[in-house]
Amino acid sequence: MSPVPVETITTDFASVDISDQLPEGQRTPHATEKNPSSPSHGISEDSTSKSSLTCPVSGASATPGSSCPISNPTTQEISPSLLRTSLPDRINYIKDFLMFGTPDQDILHKVAPLVNDLIPQVVDDLYAKLFEFDVTKQVFLKRNEGFDGPIPSRLEDLTLDSPQLVYRKIFMKSWARRVLTSDYSSGKTWAYMDKVGIMHTGVKSFRHRNHVAPLVVPYRDCALSLGWVQTVLQTAILQLAPAELSNDEKIAAIGAE
Repeated sequence: MSPVPVETITTDFASVDISDQLPEGQRTPHATEKNPSSPSHGISEDSTSKSSLTCPVSGASATPGSSCPISNPTTQEISPSLLRTSLPDRINYIKDFLMFGTPDQDILHKVAPLVNDLIPQVVDDLYAKLFEFDVTKQVFLKRNEGFDGPIPSRLEDLTLDSPQLVYRKIFMKSWARRVLTSDYSSGKTWAYMDKVGIMHTGVKSFRHRNHVAPLVVPYRDCALSLGWVQTVLQTAILQLAPAELSNDEKIAAIGAE
C-alpha cells in the first residue's frame, strides 16, 4: 500500500488576514422578539419586551427584525479542503465555532501577569505527567532542533533533568507565555501557532527543521497534554483573589482558554 502524500502547507504572513472582518453579531448569537412557536430558552414572557429582550448566550439586546441563531440557526458553508490548506479559512472557522474575539484576547492579557509566575511549575509538572507513560516519554528520545548535547539511547536512562528536557522546557515556557500575551488580530500570531501544531505531525513547517528527523506526536497525546494544562490554569484562575480578578472575569478567562 503506497503512502498517502502529505499536503504541503505554506503560509505567507503578508497574505494572512484573520482580523474580525465580519460584522458584529455574525459570530455572536443575538436574540429576536419572542416567537410563540420557538423555545424560550429560559426567558420569561412576562419579564421581557421588544425593547428589553436580550440573548441568553451573549447578553446582546434584540434589534427589530433580527433573528436568534439559537432558536433559528443558519448554516455556514465550510470547505473541508480549505480548512486543510488555507490558514485564514481555518482560523475564521475556529473563531466562529468558539466565538473567540477581542474580549477573549483582552481577558487573556489581563490574566497573563497574574499566572505568569506559575508557568515554570506548570511546565515541570506537565513533563512529569508525560514521563508517567512510555508512549509519551519515548518522544523525548528524539533530538530536538538546536540541541547538540547528549541524548540517552534507552528510555530508562531518560530523566526529567536530562539536558534536552531542560532545553525543551525553555521552549514550552516561552510558548505558554506567548499564548496568554499574543495579538490575536495578527496573522503572524496564528501562523506561528499553526506551525507549532503542524511540526508535531511530521511535516516540516519551520525552515530551521528541514534537515532534522520529522517530529511525530499523536494528536491524542497533544490533546491530552493541552487538556491537562488547561485544567491546571483554570484551577489557578479560580483561586485568584477577588481583588485580582472578579468572578465575572474568571468566567470570561476560563471561556477564553
